[in-house]
Amino acid sequence: MKNLSIVRSWCVLVFASFLSGQGALGATTIEVVQSVPLETTLAVPGMRLAQEVWLEMINSAKSNLDIEQFYLSSQAGESLEPVIQAIEKAASRGVRVRLVADKKFYGTYPETIDRISKLTNSEARLVDYAPFGGVQHAKFFVVDGQQGFVGSQNFDWRALNQIHEIGVRVVDAKVSADLELVFEKDWAMAKAVGASASVLSNFLPLFDLAATTADVSVLASPKQTNPEGIADSLTEITGAMNAAQKSIKIQVMEYTTKIYGSSGAWSELDNSIRQAAARGVHVQLLVDVSNVAKAKKDLKALAGLTNIEVKSVTIPAWSGGKIDYARLIHSKYLIIDDAVSWVGSENWSMGYFMNTRDVGFFFHVQSIADQLGQVFERVWTSTYASGV
Repeated sequence: MKNLSIVRSWCVLVFASFLSGQGALGATTIEVVQSVPLETTLAVPGMRLAQEVWLEMINSAKSNLDIEQFYLSSQAGESLEPVIQAIEKAASRGVRVRLVADKKFYGTYPETIDRISKLTNSEARLVDYAPFGGVQHAKFFVVDGQQGFVGSQNFDWRALNQIHEIGVRVVDAKVSADLELVFEKDWAMAKAVGASASVLSNFLPLFDLAATTADVSVLASPKQTNPEGIADSLTEITGAMNAAQKSIKIQVMEYTTKIYGSSGAWSELDNSIRQAAARGVHVQLLVDVSNVAKAKKDLKALAGLTNIEVKSVTIPAWSGGKIDYARLIHSKYLIIDDAVSWVGSENWSMGYFMNTRDVGFFFHVQSIADQLGQVFERVWTSTYASGV
């Protein structure tokens, strides 16, 4: 059975490499995509890197490209620059480009957003989630209403080769349509950046709904801003953990029950983990070392329970010098019973689920759980991981 799973995983990866320019397909195709810090041993052999997959997707665009990101930050000579140039080329050949980014973070990283907003056939908007108590933190894009990408990777040059990240490409018209529902909701709430070369406000993408799947679902948060038909991330994640029978594997940058700005605690995720362990489920939790100091009480409490193991990950400095906001694990994914899985953009604390726009995929696909399991074991058994 193990060899069969490996073959299935390999087939998914190989098939995905031939998707560029193929349009609507009769079957859903899924590919797990990694970003790995340079000079580490965390790369899973055979799993493609985000830059390659992003370029393939964007270069295949024929009619429309919808991008929703927390922020964008490109630098000349760095890994994101070819991606931004691919977006520029797409717009120049007539692809309609729409971009939604967070209003607050635009003040920190305006240059790349402004660059896209000035393209012909392009419009950029900023959405403000401050009234909900959060930010627009999702990271996804959709090409031609046929394929979508969701993951932990920001459109940031550091996210492509200085941070551990996981994302997933799904080729499926129904899944893409669900992602577009989230995009359209935020697009309607957003306001334009400066004076765009072309206003696309009335543009409605077309979808071929023939290629549907029951094995992949789009989740989003916060619940109160989700369009009709899009499930709440927290509800689905806790429900899945509550149904776990053998194992739960979690890798996130941040895990805490703290409510920032309050003395209270938020225990929705924590309760599900504790209840699973109490009924004999083996729980493994990986966090970045930067999370340990501010969440040590929570992490130590979990690590002290039967059936729960907790490790933190320390990525060593790069030989090229110090890089701010890099050299960490930023991935956010979950594997349950080595069979079902979630990949998204939520860190595991209250604000990301209750106040902040985030998006994820939930899979009932064995090969995807297998691939994510390879990623998890690679990090868990590495020399970078240690107890808390």
